[in-house]
Amino acid sequence: MVLAAGLSQGVALSQSPPPQTEVRDWVNRLQANDRKVSATAEAALVKGAGRSLPLLRGFLASDDYDLHQQTFEIIRQIGPPAIPLLVELLRHEEVSFRRFAADALIDLGSDTESIQPALRQALRDQDSMVAADAARALGALGERASPSVRSLVESLSHSEPHVRIYAAEALASIGPKASAAVQDLARALSDPIPGVRWAAGEALAGIGPAAQSAVPQLIEALKDQFLYVRICAAMALGSIGPKAQTAREALIASANDPALRDQAEWALNRIAGIESGKPVVSPHLPEPSVPLQRQTTVAQTGNPPVDWDTTTQRNIVWSVELGNEVYGSPVVDGDVVYVGADNTLRINPAFREHAGVLMAFRATDGAFLWQDPAPRVERGLREWLLPSTTSAPYVEGDRLYYVTSECQLRSLDTQGFGDGENDGPFREEVFNDKGAADIVWQLDMPALGVFPHEACNSDVLSLGDLLMVGTSNGQNEGHTRVTSSRAPSLIAVNKHSGKVVWSAIGAGDRVLHGAWSSPVAANVNGRVQVLFGGGDGWLRAYDAASGQEAWRFDGNSKDARWLPRAGVLSRSSIIASPIFADGRVIVAMGLSPGHADGPSLIHAINPNGQEDVTESGRLWTSREVGRVVGTPIVKDGLLYVGDLGGTVHCLDAATGAHLWKHETNDAIWGSLLLAGDRFYVGNAGGLMTVLRAGRRKELLAQIEMDAPLYSRPAVVGDALYLATARRLYLIATKH
Repeated sequence: MVLAAGLSQGVALSQSPPPQTEVRDWVNRLQANDRKVSATAEAALVKGAGRSLPLLRGFLASDDYDLHQQTFEIIRQIGPPAIPLLVELLRHEEVSFRRFAADALIDLGSDTESIQPALRQALRDQDSMVAADAARALGALGERASPSVRSLVESLSHSEPHVRIYAAEALASIGPKASAAVQDLARALSDPIPGVRWAAGEALAGIGPAAQSAVPQLIEALKDQFLYVRICAAMALGSIGPKAQTAREALIASANDPALRDQAEWALNRIAGIESGKPVVSPHLPEPSVPLQRQTTVAQTGNPPVDWDTTTQRNIVWSVELGNEVYGSPVVDGDVVYVGADNTLRINPAFREHAGVLMAFRATDGAFLWQDPAPRVERGLREWLLPSTTSAPYVEGDRLYYVTSECQLRSLDTQGFGDGENDGPFREEVFNDKGAADIVWQLDMPALGVFPHEACNSDVLSLGDLLMVGTSNGQNEGHTRVTSSRAPSLIAVNKHSGKVVWSAIGAGDRVLHGAWSSPVAANVNGRVQVLFGGGDGWLRAYDAASGQEAWRFDGNSKDARWLPRAGVLSRSSIIASPIFADGRVIVAMGLSPGHADGPSLIHAINPNGQEDVTESGRLWTSREVGRVVGTPIVKDGLLYVGDLGGTVHCLDAATGAHLWKHETNDAIWGSLLLAGDRFYVGNAGGLMTVLRAGRRKELLAQIEMDAPLYSRPAVVGDALYLATARRLYLIATKH
C-alpha cells in the first residue's frame, strides 16, 4: 500500500474522522523502528497538508506523548493549511496543546489575520504562556493586528510580566495604528518590571508623532536605572519628532552618557527636523595598512586518527568533563587548550549560578588551570541569553580575547592569577585565586546600545591592533522588531585599550531573528576587507582600517518571504562565517537550528565590486544544500559544506557544481575540520563521520561519541582536540 494513499481521497477524508484502523496503521508507520519508513510517513502527511488534518486529530486523541510530539512537528511543517487545526487546539483542555498552538501560530503571521478573534481569546487564557505567545502571534501580524489593539491594551495589566512585555511589543509592531494605546503605554513606563518599561518605550516609538501626550513620561524614563529603558525612551522621543520639543533639554543631558549619546543625538536631530543616522566611523582611525591574521577556516596539516573509542579509551589520551551544554570550540595555544562552556560543573564552589565560562586546561594532560566566569548582568532582561560561552577565543602572546555569554568583549592575561599579578586597568574581578582569570580590560557591548538576541556569539578576528567582533544585536524578546536598530552589528576595537575605533550598523532594523555570524578577513587587491554576514541575509564587506562599507550582497532573492519553518525555503540570515579562497567569497545561508532544516542557498561572489553587487558580483548560486550554520571549508578547488539536514556536500568551488553528498542523519552545526586529506564532520546525534577529501566520496570512519558535537575541533600535529556538548577529548594514536 502506498503511504499517501489515504490522503489521496482529498475532500472525502477531510469531511469525516478516519477509521481507527487507518489511524493505527499510520501511527505504526510513524513509530516504525525503520527510520526510512517513519520519515516517509511523516513526509506524506506533510505533503498531504490540509487533507492530513483528520488523521492528525486522531493522533492527538491518543495518550501517547511521543506521538503528540511527532504530530506537533508535522503540523509545524504543514504550515498555513494547518491553521484551522491550530485554532481548535487553542481551545483544547490540555494546556500543552494550547501552548503548542499559540507558539506555532507565531511563525504563521503572514497567514493569521483572519483568526485574530481566536488569538484575542487566547490572550485571556488562564495559562500565562499561552497568553504571552498569543500576544507574540498578534505582534507577528504587524499593523494588520490593529483590530486587536484594545485586547492588547488589556493585556498590559496582566499579572505575568511577560504577557505585558509581549503585549507592548505587539503594539510596537502595529505602529501608528496603535495610537489608542498611548496613555496605557505611558502608564506602563512606570511598570515595576524594566522589560515592560522599555517595551512600552519601544511601542511609543513605533506609534510615532501620535504618541506626543506621552512625552512627559518619556522624559522621566530618560533617567531610568536600566539602559534599555533609556534607549527606548530616547528612540520614542526621536520618533515623535518636532512634537517632542519639550524633551530637548533632557536629551541634551542624556547625550553626556556615552551609552546613550548616539541615540540622544539622533533624537535631537529628529526633533529639529533633521534626518540623520548614526555615523558609521569614529574620528580616530588607525593606519590604513592592516596585516592579516591567519584564518581558521582553511585546511590544517597533521595526521590525526580516524579510529578511536570513548568506551574502551582506544586512542583517547585524556578527557575532561566540561559541562552539560557546551558549544565552544577548543583553541590550543602552546601548552594550553581553551574552550567555552557552561557552569554546570561549578568548579569554583563559590560561583554556582547558571552562566557561561571560559576554561583553560593543560594541553598535555588535561589538568585544569583556570576559568573565567561571566556572571549574569542585571539589565532588566529575563535570563534568556544562553548561559554558555560560544565564542572561540583568540590568543596572542600573553593576551586572550573572547566574547562572554553576557555580551562583553574581554581581554585576559593567559597566566590568570597564577602569576600573582593583577594586570591591566580592570580591577573588578569577582575571584582572584589561582584558578581564576585575570581580566585586563572589558568592553560591555550593551553599553553601545546593543540588544543581544538569545545568545552572544562571535569569534574574535585580529587585524593589526584591531579586534573585529560581531555584537549579536537582534530582535526583541517577542521577535516582533529590532529593539535597538541604530546599535552596531560589527565593531573594531583597539586590542590594547578596549576602546571602539569604528562601528558599523549593518542590518539595523532588518534583522530577521538574531545576528550570530563571525567576521572574516580577505586581502582583495592589497586592501584588507572585513567580511561580515548580517542577520538580514546581506553579506557586507568593510574596509578594515576605516570601517567604510566596500560592497554588499543580498543572499536572498528579492521575493523571498520570512517563513522560518522546517522544510520551507525561507528568507534567511547568515550564521556561518563567509570564506575567502582563490579570489572568491563564498557564503552559505541559514537559520537558527531551532527552526530545523529547509531548502537554502550558497553563493560565490567576486569581491572586487562596489556598493550593491548582488547581480554584478554573483559568480554562481547553488540550491543543492540545506540551511547552513557551520562555516564551510575550501581546499584544492573543492568546497565542503554540512547542513542542518545532516548532509555533507562537496561542490566545485569554481562553478558550484555538486560533486557528491553523504548523509549523517542528524543536524550538522559547526563541527567541521579538514586535516590533511581527511574531512571530519560531527553531528547533533554525536556521530563523527570521517571522509576522504577529494572529488570522489570515500567514507573512512563513523565514530559514536557520548554527546552531541556542535563545535569545530582543533588539530595540533597528529592530535585532535574535540569537544562534545559535555567533555573535551585529546585524541591521538597511541603507540
